[in-house]
Amino acid sequence: MPFALVASLPVHAAGPPLITDDPGTPGDGRWEINLPITLEQTRSQRLFEAPLFDINYGLGERTQLKFEVPWLVLDSRDNGTTDGLGKAKIGIKHRFLDEDRHGLSLSIYPQLEFNNPTSSDERGLVDEGARFKLPVQMARSAGPFELYLELGYEFVEADEDEWLYGVATSYRVNEQLELLAEVAGVASQDFDDDVLVFNIGTKIGVNDHLNLLLSAGRSFRGSSSGEPELLAYCGLQFLL
Repeated sequence: MPFALVASLPVHAAGPPLITDDPGTPGDGRWEINLPITLEQTRSQRLFEAPLFDINYGLGERTQLKFEVPWLVLDSRDNGTTDGLGKAKIGIKHRFLDEDRHGLSLSIYPQLEFNNPTSSDERGLVDEGARFKLPVQMARSAGPFELYLELGYEFVEADEDEWLYGVATSYRVNEQLELLAEVAGVASQDFDDDVLVFNIGTKIGVNDHLNLLLSAGRSFRGSSSGEPELLAYCGLQFLL
């Protein structure tokens, strides 16, 4: 009975494989583990997360704990290839409004990103210093569509602070297939410099505990700008 292996996707969700996050949490005592390989390619280099370990745990129905760390591979036109441990990230998301009661879902998701005790910053794999991100997420559904909005501020220890923003949508084709799209960006504190990208992607339900996550995108500007000319995400999502 092959159809017995096919499971329904969870309720609409942004987050991986997109940049824009959503107010959803795994559920009390549940795990969501994302294991992707990602690529960010510019005119002069390619940066892989190969893989990214993204581990999330539901503490109650409305709270999510997060730990994330990538293994980075940097292929630079000028300096060749180097690899090493990327920045670790810890976070806690709390959803304080639910759509069924308040007409929309709303959450806050503080996250701290910091360097591991390696030489990755000295070799140009990561920037120096810590980062603290403070975003809020909103979601509202309309039939098979759901709209997401994320807005946040990032405190950067070794550089100028940044604004983060994203708008995403999902469309549920059937119980196993969801289509995704987003526009996401980051801007300097005074908005004199910014990067704006778009992504399209999909979530495919394989079984009750496994989803396939795929996305691809790029900057709106040309490759001569030095901004990403290719963004890609391919990974597995384990729901336990």
